[in-house]
Amino acid sequence: MKPTLFLWLLGLCALTAVSPTAAQTAVPPILSNQAIVSYPNNVRFVLELPADTAVTRATLRYDVDKTTCLDAAAQVPVELIATDASLAADWTWVMSRSGNPPPGTTLWWEWALTDTAGNETITPRQSLTFSDDRFDWQSVTADGITLHWYRGDVGPMLLEAATAGLARLEDDMGIQLQNDVQFYIYGSAADMRDAVLYVQDWAGGVAFDEYNTILIGVTPDSAADWGRSTVRHELAHLVTGQFARSCVGGYRPTWLEEGLAMYAEGEPTGDILEALNQAQADNSFAPLRSLNGSFPAHSEAAGSAYAQSYSVVDYLLTTYGRDRMQDLLLALAAGRSTDQALQQVYGVNVDGLEAAWRAAMGLPERPYPPTPTPISAAAVPTIAPMGRPASLPTPPAAAATPPPTHSSGPGVSVCGVGLAPLLVLGGVGAQASRTKRRRSRL
Repeated sequence: MKPTLFLWLLGLCALTAVSPTAAQTAVPPILSNQAIVSYPNNVRFVLELPADTAVTRATLRYDVDKTTCLDAAAQVPVELIATDASLAADWTWVMSRSGNPPPGTTLWWEWALTDTAGNETITPRQSLTFSDDRFDWQSVTADGITLHWYRGDVGPMLLEAATAGLARLEDDMGIQLQNDVQFYIYGSAADMRDAVLYVQDWAGGVAFDEYNTILIGVTPDSAADWGRSTVRHELAHLVTGQFARSCVGGYRPTWLEEGLAMYAEGEPTGDILEALNQAQADNSFAPLRSLNGSFPAHSEAAGSAYAQSYSVVDYLLTTYGRDRMQDLLLALAAGRSTDQALQQVYGVNVDGLEAAWRAAMGLPERPYPPTPTPISAAAVPTIAPMGRPASLPTPPAAAATPPPTHSSGPGVSVCGVGLAPLLVLGGVGAQASRTKRRRSRL
């Protein structure tokens, strides 16, 4: 390659880099661009363009605002339907296939449009907030907590309970609210269940951790007792989850998770004290290690498990203080197992903690079998997923046929990767020319 040709190509690349690209063309005229919500069932996205537009392909991009380890918007190629008056794209997100976000969640969407020349433009991003319009909501806010309700005068009372629980978490554990939280207090559990797809028939509340939103069904006559304690309990789950949020770990044993939440409720209720006293008198507490996972399904055994969890957490906080509890949560968030995290922070594993707690309770020693040796992960290679599965997966059609990228045309094949061979040839040509000139001088 002659040096002049090589320099000419470099100049062409420089001009291409600073010249307006195809992706910078103006957005074509838009007749209509809307998202029609039928909450909680579906969202219909409709785009209308003039009939004479040069657009040949449309891809819908949408997502909701939430906390996630993998932030990826859904992309859906949508067929364009031509009429005499317009060119339209129409697609419906059916939430019965994916589950629905809670009320208060922000949805955004935009369209990527490609014309006959291969130019791609993006429509201005739009957004809306999901709401349950069946009820006339009232709202009160304090200390980063917004509480919505519509039945009775329960709002201020439940907000006071939530802020008191938050203060207890801050004072006794040093754990502060990281992101604002929303409560939606429904007038009954049935009303609450109608707002959420795929919720159990017995559920009285649902916590959406990634959205920092809690839905609870509270009748006015149960707000003063059950409602107040439930609000504080569920808030504790969110606050401790925010404090120790992690994409590499974050698993907390159930006895710790529920014990912290019950501690945040305040002084133990009569039911908890009765369960503690009964299990202590009978020496019938379950092995603490057995409460790392699910609690018993039987109501009496489950009540004892909750009471035991509260007592163990209370023992840790009273004996070692709040800084150690924070260290434990952060060690778990860093990917340590329960035994490893306890050993790192308190110098004991689960069995050692139970033995110390039982001694403090005046209970006899329990024989503990040897702790199993963990299997080395190196023997069975695995790939750990990043966080939870996305609640808004990219539809199969979009994943099967991704839209082509228009930045990789002939210009890039020359000025991008394709330029490397030319650089080599240019260098070789220049070296050969210099060698020829040196030889002509000899």
